[in-house]
Amino acid sequence: MKPVHLVIRDLEVASLKGELSPTFLDEYAWRNGEKVTALYALAARNALPVAVEQGRNDHVEKSWESRVDESAVERALDAESERNMRRLREAREDDRPAALRRQTRNALYPIKRGG
Repeated sequence: MKPVHLVIRDLEVASLKGELSPTFLDEYAWRNGEKVTALYALAARNALPVAVEQGRNDHVEKSWESRVDESAVERALDAESERNMRRLREAREDDRPAALRRQTRNALYPIKRGG
């Protein structure tokens, strides 16, 4: 992946030559390990017109639909909440704040072991 200013420079050069097209962006993304959608976004942000090719107007299409799986997000949030509550309960049982429970090399409060 190239730095952003170099990618923008390459897009500007291609635009001035009249070569900035969906095929050019696909090949550029493949050669440099970039994402095609990011190249379209950079071109749009820097007011670089992408030429329309016969049968290739995917960058003009604005009706992209995406749907978030709400149940998956809810399950992930519930699992994260459960993990946080478990850590909080463990910290309370240890009589110290959770931040002090992490054992470091020079810990002021060593973790209590059963014994």
